Amino acid sequence: MSEGHLPHPEREDDRTESVQRFEAMVDRNDHYFFDVEEFEMIIEHYLEQSEPRKARQVLEYARTQHPGSVDLLFCEAQVLSSMGKLNAALDVLEKIEKLEPFNEEVHLHKAGIHSQLRNYRKAIEHYRKAIDLADDGLDEIFLDLAFEHENCEQYEEAIACLKKALEMNPENEAVLYELAYCFDLAEAHEASISFFRNFTNAHPYAFVAWYNLGNALAKRDRLEESNEALELCLAIEEGFSSAHFSLARNLLQLGRFEDAIACYRETLGTDGPQAVTFSYIGECYEKMEQFEQALIHYDQALALDPNWVDAWIGRGVVKDQQGRMAEAIADLEQAVRIAPDHGDALYFHANVLARAGRYEDALAAYERLHALEAEHMDGWLDHADLLLLLKGPDAALQKLREGELVHKLDARYRYRSVSYLLRAGQQQQALLLLEEALMADHAAHTALLDHFPEAAGMPQVMHLIQLYGR
Repeated sequence: MSEGHLPHPEREDDRTESVQRFEAMVDRNDHYFFDVEEFEMIIEHYLEQSEPRKARQVLEYARTQHPGSVDLLFCEAQVLSSMGKLNAALDVLEKIEKLEPFNEEVHLHKAGIHSQLRNYRKAIEHYRKAIDLADDGLDEIFLDLAFEHENCEQYEEAIACLKKALEMNPENEAVLYELAYCFDLAEAHEASISFFRNFTNAHPYAFVAWYNLGNALAKRDRLEESNEALELCLAIEEGFSSAHFSLARNLLQLGRFEDAIACYRETLGTDGPQAVTFSYIGECYEKMEQFEQALIHYDQALALDPNWVDAWIGRGVVKDQQGRMAEAIADLEQAVRIAPDHGDALYFHANVLARAGRYEDALAAYERLHALEAEHMDGWLDHADLLLLLKGPDAALQKLREGELVHKLDARYRYRSVSYLLRAGQQQQALLLLEEALMADHAAHTALLDHFPEAAGMPQVMHLIQLYGR
């Protein structure tokens, strides 16, 4: 379908006029003449309105006036696609290719259909053919090609395509966003930092690139550098709320809670009141132990969205800290009802149930958490501690061993295992594991002494700690 002959507002007006004229003709049971572009716009309108049958009726009428039109064959392929008849649409595109073998639109349409069929490698093949034939819009084709490489989990190839797109059009913001996403998928955070630093050097007013650089730096815990990049982004695009959110997240991590609150409030002026904003502000007040202010903001979040699970969790955590255990349980139960698979909801719910003495319910909640998020380490540690309380160190140790596949190399996990072994009287095994833990991360040994202070009175334990601290 041909597009772009007119500036968008003018084309929209023409399309509306064509649709109204066509519908008036149908109402009067009359016959009007429309040129091919008008038929294209009418069909496009019905497809956008999810009315493919009406689009097909228009197509059938259009063929009577323009029986040899290739553009109407493109329309037919799109109508068939919208009706789910993807293979039939491909057959129509084959006809067009025989008529116009050098038309890149054929390959773009074929690529889109193969993507819907999840035949991503075929889609890649046709996007590459379209690139060889196209004279313009190449940045958008490379972007589409990158999506298909992502579908195949070929992230390096996707990144290469997106870089080519930016070479052709460095102002394509969609490509900048997608490139940052691909770097994340590839866990190539250093490569992301390097690329966006070079890109901002070459294009210092590309606020999206500064935003991406800030986020990439934050993922490497380089928060002060991240803040600088995000502040430069906001100097260029003051109302860019995503950058305000990223900056506020950094400030929260740095313990600059009042600055984070101010940053979140900036977004209220551009985006209006949103549940997520009030929820984050509530979290800041929670960290500052200003619990009433935290509850006010969590309530504001829930007034905007009663199913905002983070606000229910926040309310539960705050009320737990205030000693309002029954209310805390009720709020966390509501969080779990709304989002049964939410790791933090299950974790905090299990914790408060354990403190309330509802041990069976707490153990069941921890088990569900492990099944859903085996990587949630605090869940394993707290579950093991509850078993320590209820059944002793052997049961606690057994629980930690269940999570070893994911957490065995984590320092806190190792030192907690040492604590349980010492409590169980398995001193030789404890000392061997302690030695491994000290070699891996000596500084974290305080986790052992905090969890099992009696270890400080064990000469062999302290000898190893001192030996590996030199």
